[in-house]
Amino acid sequence: MGLSRRTLITGSAILGSAGGLGLWGLLADARLVPGRSVVDTLFGRCDITSEPAEAEPGRVLRASFFSSRRKRTIRYLIAYPPNVAAGAPLPVCLFLHGHGGDATDLEEFGYHRMLAAAVTAGVPPFVLAAVDGGDRYWHPRGDGDDPLHMLLDDFPVVLAQHGLPATKLALLGISMGGFGALLALTEAPARFVAVAATAPAFWFSFDEAQDANPGAFDSAEDWLTWGDLRPRTEHLAGHAVRIDCGAADPFEPNLRTLRSQLPDQSVVNVSAGCHDGAFFRSVAPAQLKLIGEALTPPPPA
Repeated sequence: MGLSRRTLITGSAILGSAGGLGLWGLLADARLVPGRSVVDTLFGRCDITSEPAEAEPGRVLRASFFSSRRKRTIRYLIAYPPNVAAGAPLPVCLFLHGHGGDATDLEEFGYHRMLAAAVTAGVPPFVLAAVDGGDRYWHPRGDGDDPLHMLLDDFPVVLAQHGLPATKLALLGISMGGFGALLALTEAPARFVAVAATAPAFWFSFDEAQDANPGAFDSAEDWLTWGDLRPRTEHLAGHAVRIDCGAADPFEPNLRTLRSQLPDQSVVNVSAGCHDGAFFRSVAPAQLKLIGEALTPPPPA
């Protein structure tokens, strides 16, 4: 989303004639008051200088199914690499969208085209499968809506109906979906071989979550059960893991703290960027490579 003229005028006033931030800008830059995103944008911290490679995608299948876990009809997309017939038994990576998004984010952000480019460049072919998770933060909710177990139990049955393997999957998620991808792997580590979490949106307390997104968790108990990733990090061991975050992302301080508790701290990559589509796309090629190689390991020598 671009900056409005009003935002630019306000930002210019913050900067001042001498190019300084001013008191409000300094506080925003330190994340002590709202407005850090304006400062980051004005200083070019969100600028991504290169575009990821894309190629003409393969077939994208669009359909829906009734989820017993979510108690509603759910839309899904399956994106195949180029020159592969629908139904080919390729390994599968589940794509988890962010807050306010849905399964179509797979196409909206161009992941089907980036998958095509990755496979064309030699990454072992696999399928990206996206499903609507709502804005429920990819975990069971008190009203009976359970997007996590829809993902773990219902959706693999649908994949199998398309001739796709429903075991030994991978996960790729953005923002809320990045959190969901890490949560899903830690909930069912035997089901997955790899996870790529882009700018995972998570908090270190229920109050912090409530301040940022009041709908993310039902209660402090709900957050303790599903929202706190720290007690779950040991389950990441033995999997191919990549976590990417922009240096100007508001979740970067939490990710930096979480990194110290990971089995392998080197899986966390912090680079220039903000919490936006440009950053999500910039790290996708490396993530798709990791996933493809994890899903299709080389034959033994």
